[in-house]
Amino acid sequence: MSDSLSAHRPVRLSVDWAAALSRLEALGPVRVVTTNAVMVHEKVGTFGNVSVMGPAVIVLNRDVDLRVFPGHWQQTVHDPAAGVIRVHDGLGRPVHAIHRTGATDAAAWDAFVAEHTAAGQEPLPVDGTPDAAPSPSSSPSSSLSDDAAIDVPALRAAWASMTDVHEFHPMLKRFGAGRLQAMRLAGTDFARAVPVTSLAPLLDAVRDCGLEIMIFAGNAGCIQIHTGTLTTVRTTGGTLGIDDPGFRLACDTAGLATAWVVYKPTDKGGITTVELYDSRGDNCAILCGQRDEDKPERAEWRALAQSLPSLTAAAA
Repeated sequence: MSDSLSAHRPVRLSVDWAAALSRLEALGPVRVVTTNAVMVHEKVGTFGNVSVMGPAVIVLNRDVDLRVFPGHWQQTVHDPAAGVIRVHDGLGRPVHAIHRTGATDAAAWDAFVAEHTAAGQEPLPVDGTPDAAPSPSSSPSSSLSDDAAIDVPALRAAWASMTDVHEFHPMLKRFGAGRLQAMRLAGTDFARAVPVTSLAPLLDAVRDCGLEIMIFAGNAGCIQIHTGTLTTVRTTGGTLGIDDPGFRLACDTAGLATAWVVYKPTDKGGITTVELYDSRGDNCAILCGQRDEDKPERAEWRALAQSLPSLTAAAA
């Protein structure tokens, strides 16, 4: 094979992402993409303000706003023809992608790729996607308790006593409950199901009133966040899309199985989220009003979320 052809073939990279993420600021503006079975979340911006918090790496640079779990960043490939660095987990599933833009520093990009190109390149499939490892024999949900084993009064009491949203996951772990399971059991004062068709009118209302919101979407290895107002919201066929400068979202609405309005108490008056799940019960996206850490939730957002019809009422 000629050198010109081989120069355009995808190559494997060996990257310690926990350390390397702080160096990506040198690339300048890039397009970052995080996906799951239902959502494609794209942002344009620059890396920066990187910190480590336990098993997570936080990238908090407004436009590039990520919660990274490097343990899932197992396989990295650079595709020079597409101008993208793609990261997959150990099962070959996409976790995150970093795309060159016209404003990316080409020399810094090439230097990063050259430094991290793995020795002893093994052949990649034609599409540059790493081979998938065998699927694990058990699912994460297999360790969850049955409904009958959950102490629901104690769960409700613990939920009611939260003072910070970051207490939610430790609470679920303490009771051996899954996220959806806890929402079902906790009662409608904490979580209520709403029609999945509520998403489009909710986003339309957010756009029309110029409200700043936060849209979280991702997977086990990376959560990507958009903060801001919305300009273009459209539904085409089975895809709900946002196509704004610096932010794009594509949602396969047929893949949405359930939607919930969830309330979590805090010492600032509580947080209301709209949460979307696929048919496997995996979280696809979480929406909430933009809020400064030391400020209460925006009343306009809470009113919009509370106005969504309950699923039982909608079906009646």
